[in-house]
Amino acid sequence: MGLIRLTSGLPRDFWILLSSLFLINMFALGFSPFMAYFLREIGASVSETAFVLALSRVGYGLLLLVGGVVGDFVGRRLPLIIGPIVIGFSFIALSGARTWSDAIIPLTFSMLPTAFTAPAVFAYISDIIDEPRYGRAYGIYFAIMNLSAILGYVIVGHIIEIYGYVVSLESVGAVSILTALVRVWLREPRRSTTLPPLARYLREAYGTLKDRFVSLLVLSHALYIGMATTMVSVIIPSWARDIASMGEAQLSIIFAIESAVYSVLSPIGGRLIESSVWWLRLSILELLIKIPALLLLTQTLTFFQLLLVMILDSGLAIFVLPVLDSRLSAALASIHRGAIWGLQQSITQAATISLTLIGGYAWGALGPVNTVLAFLAYPVGMTLLILFLARASRGSHFSG
Repeated sequence: MGLIRLTSGLPRDFWILLSSLFLINMFALGFSPFMAYFLREIGASVSETAFVLALSRVGYGLLLLVGGVVGDFVGRRLPLIIGPIVIGFSFIALSGARTWSDAIIPLTFSMLPTAFTAPAVFAYISDIIDEPRYGRAYGIYFAIMNLSAILGYVIVGHIIEIYGYVVSLESVGAVSILTALVRVWLREPRRSTTLPPLARYLREAYGTLKDRFVSLLVLSHALYIGMATTMVSVIIPSWARDIASMGEAQLSIIFAIESAVYSVLSPIGGRLIESSVWWLRLSILELLIKIPALLLLTQTLTFFQLLLVMILDSGLAIFVLPVLDSRLSAALASIHRGAIWGLQQSITQAATISLTLIGGYAWGALGPVNTVLAFLAYPVGMTLLILFLARASRGSHFSG
């Protein structure tokens, strides 16, 4: 495409980081839709599954408050290397769970390192890439995450079908440890300035949240990810299992096809939202498409119906996240990125925990159809938030 150069100006370390993310997410993200299946397999109900998934995120959400700060002080590279090692051994321990309560501790420990690696990933990308290229960088980042899932959903789904959950969880653990070896090749970004004393650093970092534009970016990201996670980890797997009677292999193919669509389109979406004219229109378009997706889900009984739901709901979700992440990166000074990315991720986890619990318990209290219909508030509310964000950006000294 002559007018849309998707990869120009992206450095070596960006591609090394993405290679490592591809590797770990091919199995970790590939297993994520089946975590609900695994918990149901070892005796959990839908509400107990939601409880375990939510509880395992509490410690992670709290650690995120300091995880990004640690990265600002010790550097980005160290957390990125140590994190996958801890995650790997946690998944190996999780393979030994025989009841849903046994899964809580290893699943919690598998999440904790991400409190340090998640802010480090986003801050590292912001540190090594020039601001005008943030849109394409985040578009490619999200594409790689989903491209890895294309293989992961199929591979993990078939490993589960053939060898069972123990082997699949051990495979996730082994690949996570291998990821750390790839990240040894990353170089630490140069610091643009000397770090101030901790008290002044925190005051300056969190002071950026007084700007309405920055605070809306953080809130929008939290609600978007929280609702999307609830859909793919609780609502859709539960619908596939309990209503459409689909096995792991079928669901893995659906997730893989959805990820393929997303991976092709996401770099283009990231490049397009770099335009000051199109980002708002495209973000609203993405959110409005989710409304027919949710309505269709309430009537879904077949493989192809669920596939269409997935493509509409998340396969075409290529604009909002690059918009939010690229604008937050541009709004933050390099010295404070870890702290604010960590805070953003912490608030995101709080939203994810709350919405996961709501989704799980609503399933039992309201029934599947009414639960899905209640989630129509998600695209409508996000559309309003994006409109507020556009208005706030005009008056913000951070917006560029």
